[in-house]
Amino acid sequence: MYNISIRFKFFLFIIFNIIFACFYLYFKHDVGNDSSISEWLINYKGGFTRRGLGGEISLFIANYFSIELRKAILLIQIFLHITYLILIYIYLKDIKLNLFQLFALFSPIFLMYPISEIEALGRKEILIFLFFIITMIFANQKYSPKFINLSIFIFFPILCLIWEPVILFAPYFAVILIKKNNLKNLNEVFIKLLIIFSPSLFVIIIIFLNPLDQIGHSEMCDFLEKNFSERCYMSAELLIKNTIYFDTLFIYERVEFTHLLRYFLIFFIGFLPLHLIIFGNAFLSKKNFIEFYISFKNLYLFLYAPVVLLFVFGHDWGRWVNILYTLSILLYFYFLKNNFITNYLDKTNFIYKILSKRRIILVLIFYIFAFFWNPKTLITGDVATNSLYKIIYKASKIVFEFDSLRLFENNPIIRFHKNYIE
Repeated sequence: MYNISIRFKFFLFIIFNIIFACFYLYFKHDVGNDSSISEWLINYKGGFTRRGLGGEISLFIANYFSIELRKAILLIQIFLHITYLILIYIYLKDIKLNLFQLFALFSPIFLMYPISEIEALGRKEILIFLFFIITMIFANQKYSPKFINLSIFIFFPILCLIWEPVILFAPYFAVILIKKNNLKNLNEVFIKLLIIFSPSLFVIIIIFLNPLDQIGHSEMCDFLEKNFSERCYMSAELLIKNTIYFDTLFIYERVEFTHLLRYFLIFFIGFLPLHLIIFGNAFLSKKNFIEFYISFKNLYLFLYAPVVLLFVFGHDWGRWVNILYTLSILLYFYFLKNNFITNYLDKTNFIYKILSKRRIILVLIFYIFAFFWNPKTLITGDVATNSLYKIIYKASKIVFEFDSLRLFENNPIIRFHKNYIE
């Protein structure tokens, strides 16, 4: 149960994700109520606005290749998602994992989440994931710190122009910067990070001080209608209704205690393997500010804190959990791969004893944990079940054009399938 090679199995898992990500992106790219397309429609034709750069890139590609705007967005989404998954495989393929690390890697709130909950597929957070894994790759010892410093200095503000909530995840990048630059005291940390993130802070201030007004929004929507026969809907429509200001602070009118309890359990169970390997390990040295002043487990508490704002302002709690988990586990693998932390597995842990006692129990629990459930996009949505099965089943329905798989409508098994599996 120790030091398990994941190379081949993880390769198959990545191929599975690529195939179904591309399939579902194509399937839903012309759907008229999908936010993963609408948020890429936001542009600067009505004046400067938050999230407008992504739309400008989409418009450029559509015009350059003389294709439909939706096809341009589809190409962007497929390219980003495939590149991200390939880099994940390249980065992790040679790592041997213990039991808890294996569970953490296959958590349903990580790689498989977007194809389990396709409303989250193709959203702009894929840019954060992609840029973070690239940052991790170039944080290797053979590359100069100047390369990472310059790349974050230039590209992080660009990410802010595409999707401004990325600023809440800047601490994850800051951790790598502190480690790579070997910053030892608070003054070094403050000055270095302030310089590197100054363009990003400037962009966020500009976004905050220059909201798009109703006239500008109408001009943007008119441009899309006249030139691409696209209407402003979902994210594009809500651009000036749901702002980044406290006057639109999300009041939980439809949220009940059961919704909050459900997400507490989602967070607890989904993060449990990761937290077990975080809390049971420590930094191997004390060479920089983080290692000297912050324990490994407390570091993650600091990283989680800014993201609370997303949960306060928005409904999409499933997406926020996915983003938080993705960056957290990638950062963990960055520390693990570069031998910055211990790799201790507590075999006296009662969870380990249960899982390692019998192989059949381990396989069953692993399948239920990794492939049997996933959170929905909205906080009010119930937990989805049979995730792996539904990914394949729904794709089969689309490809073979059948409504459902019911040979005998009154058969108890078919009724159970209809009510509890579909």
